[in-house]
Amino acid sequence: MLNFDNFKRICIFSLIGSLIVSALVAVVTILFGEFNEVTSKVFWTLSMVVVHSLISLAFIWDREKQNNSDRLSFFINTVFVIIIASFMSSVFKTWEIVSWETFWNFYETYFVFAFASLHIDVLSKALYKKNYIDKIIYANFVFIAIIVLMLQPVIYAENLISDGFYRLLGAAGIIDGTLSVLTIIFYRLYMHKNPQNINSDGTRSNGMNIWIWSVVALYFLTILYFVSGLVKL
Repeated sequence: MLNFDNFKRICIFSLIGSLIVSALVAVVTILFGEFNEVTSKVFWTLSMVVVHSLISLAFIWDREKQNNSDRLSFFINTVFVIIIASFMSSVFKTWEIVSWETFWNFYETYFVFAFASLHIDVLSKALYKKNYIDKIIYANFVFIAIIVLMLQPVIYAENLISDGFYRLLGAAGIIDGTLSVLTIIFYRLYMHKNPQNINSDGTRSNGMNIWIWSVVALYFLTILYFVSGLVKL
């Protein structure tokens, strides 16, 4: 898992450094230069450093306050990788290395990976209870990976995708959602038959929290989206 103290230190130093450099650039521009396109891009780049540093710090401080960073460690680590990738994407767009379309495609990919990591992390909380539950979860992991890979050509080359590809993607989404629902059902049955897994305060030990219901709700919406699309084909 990421070392949050080190990451916080990096964010703070990046924030301080960006503010100092921004001030220096502003002073030099005012005294000796003019506000041209390059200067504007420098300011935007430094602004992106500040924004992403603040987002990282806010996320870290919130996790420390809740004291539950270990519960969704895979998702949290993925989010920090996405924050870094988001900063690089913003720099590429600021310096016009990529187009607006490619820039937004990057963020669609980030959303897919963030959601997939959350899905995987939530499902992993039900592992090691029963062998048949583990098999369902591992099968679910496989279909999550398949969907993530299949969504990439949809994001970056939508016009080249055939109807058959969308049908396969829709079928994979339905299987994925079904496996997730089965995991919840069997997990709840397991917890019902094993009341010793209830803590003294009445909560489930090592149980799945509200994130699982968010995942299920989104997957039901995804299934409805694909089904409605297939009906139109």
